[in-house]
Amino acid sequence: MLRYADVLLMAAEAAVEKSTPDLGTALEYVNMIRNRAKNTTYVQNVDGTGSAANYEIELYTSFPSQDFARKAVRFERRLEMGMEGHRLFDLRRWGIAQSVINTYIQNEAEDIYLSDYGRYGTYQEKHDLFPIPINAIDQSGGVLTQNPGY
Repeated sequence: MLRYADVLLMAAEAAVEKSTPDLGTALEYVNMIRNRAKNTTYVQNVDGTGSAANYEIELYTSFPSQDFARKAVRFERRLEMGMEGHRLFDLRRWGIAQSVINTYIQNEAEDIYLSDYGRYGTYQEKHDLFPIPINAIDQSGGVLTQNPGY
């Protein structure tokens, strides 16, 4: 089910990625989400002495460039949709899955000496697509061809 924030972030991303970017609209949508988060009741410390949050949420004053706006929208998607299963699909759509995931694997393998990170290799470009089942290729009469790397 789509939430209002999901729709706003999709619209903000679309505004940034247009051939003529609409940074004002993207700024407005991202700030609507940040404003809602800013005005939410924060989780309190266990002893009840104030906010447990160690960060402050502020609105963006402007998006000076398309690149800045793109980074802001992507960051906001990462925060807003954390633990909802969207991240891999976002990384694939943006064309940065390979570099982001391989950097993560490399960093985790260095920091956690007992981990199995890297044991299964690295993320490859072919992982952006699923293999087409061979029976579908056979039944297509030569119309379908296998995705690269499979």
